[in-house]
Amino acid sequence: MAVSVLAPLSRAGADTVSSKRAQAAAVAAELDALSIRASQAAEVYDDAQLHLQQVTAQLADAKARFSQTGTQLTSARDRVKQMAVLSYMQGGAATRLSLLIPSSVDELVLRSTYLTAATGSASDAIDALRSARAELDREQSFLSAAEANARAAVAAADNAQRAAAAADTLVSAEYAKVQAQLGQAVFEQALRERAAAEQARVTAALRALARRGPSRRPGTAPGGHGGSAQLISTRPPPPPSPAAGRAIAAAEAELGKPYMFGGAGGAEFDCSGLVAWAWGHAGHPLPHSSVAQYYDTTHVSVADLQPGDIVFFGMPPHHVGLYVGNGEMINALHSGTNVEYDSIYVESDLIGGGRVN
Repeated sequence: MAVSVLAPLSRAGADTVSSKRAQAAAVAAELDALSIRASQAAEVYDDAQLHLQQVTAQLADAKARFSQTGTQLTSARDRVKQMAVLSYMQGGAATRLSLLIPSSVDELVLRSTYLTAATGSASDAIDALRSARAELDREQSFLSAAEANARAAVAAADNAQRAAAAADTLVSAEYAKVQAQLGQAVFEQALRERAAAEQARVTAALRALARRGPSRRPGTAPGGHGGSAQLISTRPPPPPSPAAGRAIAAAEAELGKPYMFGGAGGAEFDCSGLVAWAWGHAGHPLPHSSVAQYYDTTHVSVADLQPGDIVFFGMPPHHVGLYVGNGEMINALHSGTNVEYDSIYVESDLIGGGRVN
């Protein structure tokens, strides 16, 4: 059931500017929570699509192997048939040869050698037929499993798409209402204030962890949403990729494009689609999934972020942005927004960064 983030606005008619700003701060926090739920649904959809692509490739491979094995079986069966016909027409290869080979006791070894040569190819053909049949049975089993997996993946992708679409519609509608009723300027100021508060909280956590030392850092993110907080590095991070500038330039070229869950470039983007697009154009393909990007990069702390790094939110990550420096990222946040520059503290569950090597 949708929970409106506009509940506090019912009494806003006679509010002063200051109380309206207070309302805006509360609404911004509610919208953040709603946005996180929507981005989690979008990430499930992206993961489902990625899994569907993998299963589809596996199914195509299983079909190709099954077809190849079927061809081998047909060939083996034809060979056995041909040898059977030839043997029949010649009265049996072994019988024909036995008439040509002397039958003296001294030549028994020679007779055995010729008989073996005559019947060996037939035995090989029969063995090849049996092997091809067994291989076809195995490939049939693999194909049946791949088809079942594909059906399950399609169903999961369809369910994820419906859930993401519902969350996307809700966020878009509530975001538009917030802007209309609060006013764009008041709402944007509330977002800036909330980001500043989030930054202050992360900075305080960094200082506290620095005093304790990296080995004693806690296992939760400063926003309180859990996960492994990458606040202080336990070892020096790798140098930034020389392609980082190209990735940033590619993302900057897409500024102003609308957010759409599942969007991977061209006309629209979601968060991981934008990052994959940018780094793909820089020569480093990445999967279209926040979680997969997390595991495909070298983790760096918030304190060690460099331009081109991927900024992760939540654990497992449900949102990503492309860091550009000075605490900012290029970001496709949620429905109703466009690809834009945002503070890395725009959401309340920042966990750290990932460096593309």
